[in-house]
Amino acid sequence: MALILLYGIYWGIRAFTVHLLGNYAVETDFYWKYGPAAAALKEGRVLIEHFDSKGWGYPLVVAGVSRLGLDLFRAGQIIALLSACVGSFCVFRIHRRLLGSALALLSLLLLLSNYTFLSSTYEVGTDMFFFAILTASIALLLGPAHPGWRAIAASGLLAGWAFTTRYNGLLLLPASVIALLRLLDRERPFGMRLRRAALWTAGFLVAAAPWLYVNWAHTGNPLTNSNYTNVGFAVFGEGNWERFFYGSDRKIHSLADVILLDPARFARVMLTNVVIHLKRNLTELMPLPWGIFTVAGLLLVALRWRTRLWGAYLLFGGLYFISLVPVFYGTRFGLPMIPFYASLAVAVFQWEKVASWVSGMERRFPVRIFVFLLSWVPGALSAYAFADDLRNPESIQAGPYETLEAAAYLREHARGETLLARKPHVAFVSGLRFAPIPQVDSPQALHETARQAHARYLLVSGAEVGLRAALRPFAEPDARIPGFRRVFESQGALVYEVLPDSSATAPAPGAPSESPGGVAPAPRPRP
Repeated sequence: MALILLYGIYWGIRAFTVHLLGNYAVETDFYWKYGPAAAALKEGRVLIEHFDSKGWGYPLVVAGVSRLGLDLFRAGQIIALLSACVGSFCVFRIHRRLLGSALALLSLLLLLSNYTFLSSTYEVGTDMFFFAILTASIALLLGPAHPGWRAIAASGLLAGWAFTTRYNGLLLLPASVIALLRLLDRERPFGMRLRRAALWTAGFLVAAAPWLYVNWAHTGNPLTNSNYTNVGFAVFGEGNWERFFYGSDRKIHSLADVILLDPARFARVMLTNVVIHLKRNLTELMPLPWGIFTVAGLLLVALRWRTRLWGAYLLFGGLYFISLVPVFYGTRFGLPMIPFYASLAVAVFQWEKVASWVSGMERRFPVRIFVFLLSWVPGALSAYAFADDLRNPESIQAGPYETLEAAAYLREHARGETLLARKPHVAFVSGLRFAPIPQVDSPQALHETARQAHARYLLVSGAEVGLRAALRPFAEPDARIPGFRRVFESQGALVYEVLPDSSATAPAPGAPSESPGGVAPAPRPRP
């Protein structure tokens, strides 16, 4: 469609000319996990430590696309952009069958102007890729009136790959099997429906089995993952991300621990999360007034349009919603929910009573289209403006560009050693191993951490100074910290070498300096 093509061209130009470095928000995961994992996969190696919460579905594709001569970050940008276009087309196909072409187009406008969708188009990560393959798997089943054997097999393959990308892609297995057995093509004999469900399941297993085998070979369990930490944070984190994930007093080591540590609290949080997630979805993921329209559309479908096709579509949406309930809320996690909400929101415009009320006026003026545009335009303009807002930590311009000079120094002088830092961006760009800075209370404790991590260098920038109080002395003019030697300084970042002796001090060598008086001021913390 022309609309999707224009969207892809616009954001392709913006992403490749403006978004040259990942931000400190969601794209941190790329520099920490997906990028290094993809780099190793290009060499035929699996670094299992980078697959603690997800499978290899995304890094393997990044590695493959980078074979076209792109660096890994650019490959990730291409994947996000193509995924946005493919996913949008799949949404249109499903909604055209549910609602007709006109309302499907309106739902597409809602999708392409949603801020969560916009940011996922230019941000590098699993969000948009997962959205695309999940939506494509559903579209192959629900888009055609009678999906054939090839469409069913392809849907299963995509679903299996979605599972290897994010484990909650597993929801596609029960949803698709139920849809094939009970909701789609009910006129077919049950034996044939059973064979179609079996074919879909076989496709799922074919795509998922290689990763399950690799995970088993490295960990002893094909399902090994650390997603229980996200559930534990939702139940016991109490909003303190730093303390929960970087502290030393966490008692959560498995999902069983999360549940058994306090079963009543676990149940209470899960029930509360249902309400919280739904409320925030209808006010943040779908900004007003579209949250209200969504609720009205759900009531309309439940009371008046109880078709098997709607039932199948909402089954997928409902199971995906449930898969997110155990973890803390994030609008980007709800990206695949936007099409479901959008379809319900525009369904209101097709209600028979509304049509009868405006039928006379619409002979002279398109009332419903006017109401839609009146509701849609302000939100669309706001979303696009926010994507460009410099105060937005996930804007298209966001990124730690102030650290690039330090990265250039390390790329020239370091040789694959480990960099201790708060964020992984500089280490990845410099070709170094990354070791995160935990919560420490003194430079001495930091030195011990560096030695344990076998770190050769320490990065001090806004990310470190803002969230690690023990690093603030490092940003002082002419700082001489026992166990460390400053080897590079610029306006945006400092680099220290970790000395073998924790009590030794050394003057900084004649490293080039671009900050006034050779002093790098303590940068402001970034969100």
